[in-house]
Amino acid sequence: MSFYTPGHGLITDTLIMHGLIRILAGNGVTLGTVRREGFRYVIEFNGTNLSKELDFLETLKRETELYLNFLEKSQNVKSDYENTSRKLRIAYKYLKKLDAANIDQNNLNHLLKKLNEKLASLDLETFKRLDHKDEAQEGRAKSKSLITLYLPLSFVYGKYYQKDRVLYDKFYLVCPNCFITSTLGLLFGTAVVNFREGDKKVVYLVTLAPTNEMRIVDVLLLQRLLEKKPIEINVEINVLASILYVLSLGETVYALKNTDFEAIAWKLVRSGNFQRAEKHETVNVGDLLGKIARIKLDFPEFPRFINECLLRDQDGAIILNELAFYLTFGGDKYSVMRRVARFVTEMFKKGRTACRYDISQLERGIS
Repeated sequence: MSFYTPGHGLITDTLIMHGLIRILAGNGVTLGTVRREGFRYVIEFNGTNLSKELDFLETLKRETELYLNFLEKSQNVKSDYENTSRKLRIAYKYLKKLDAANIDQNNLNHLLKKLNEKLASLDLETFKRLDHKDEAQEGRAKSKSLITLYLPLSFVYGKYYQKDRVLYDKFYLVCPNCFITSTLGLLFGTAVVNFREGDKKVVYLVTLAPTNEMRIVDVLLLQRLLEKKPIEINVEINVLASILYVLSLGETVYALKNTDFEAIAWKLVRSGNFQRAEKHETVNVGDLLGKIARIKLDFPEFPRFINECLLRDQDGAIILNELAFYLTFGGDKYSVMRRVARFVTEMFKKGRTACRYDISQLERGIS
């Protein structure tokens, strides 16, 4: 049997792929392959009569019900409504991650309402049809039966777009099945890192996907790294640094024999009433994973070094950005290491004991 992702773009199709893989795993299906075809994926497996009565779907349904009940009861209460609703969201397993990944509370509430309404009617037969996107007329459209694909489920944002020098005012809409599975892909197939300062929120989203073909069981191994709780950091970094940071936290991915996969990462920013999606990065991480593994062999404290030393202020963030660029694309190793060593020495002199690391170990790991 085969499932086909519909062709909503690399980010959304990757999320849908991860969502479908999670549903297959919930049904005990781990044998099969995921094949990349352009921006789409083909999932081939043996199995029929897939159940939707899965624990994680029931938990997600229950969490959204409890939260929406709170909203309904509190809509006329003026006392600190926004903070109270967020405290409730982050108390739940899945809503906590959706809250961290979202930069607009109004859109988040709409997303959770639609998720609650549509979960019970999930139809996996949709993904057996190669042309189901065209059949349902998904895309830039106006339809009451389709659902707006808000950030962070896509890289498409806003209702205004230009085609043939004409400006149109249509949101990007998808069917309920694409909406549900992309949300599941966000929960189980995406690492979420965020930074907050005043009315500014920055979200970094990192997912991993095969560039050619990968076994389903290996995609599930990637999900073990990606499905973790959202991470809060103290400074703003660039997208490459977020990839390095997420990969440095994982151990299971180093066991993969097939390293023909890439990181897909994107950044969302909200400041006041202004929000945007910044250009996404795709990085083949086979080589990068090998470098991180060698670094951790000589410098096991590498993730702690990033956390406790580099992610404490903006100067450290600059160093992390430079280190991520060097490890991804190469460059002058000695120049990078001089800046790392100088930063660590200066921080230690200022009494930052958390930066007391033997940087020669990092240098050995990089060489």
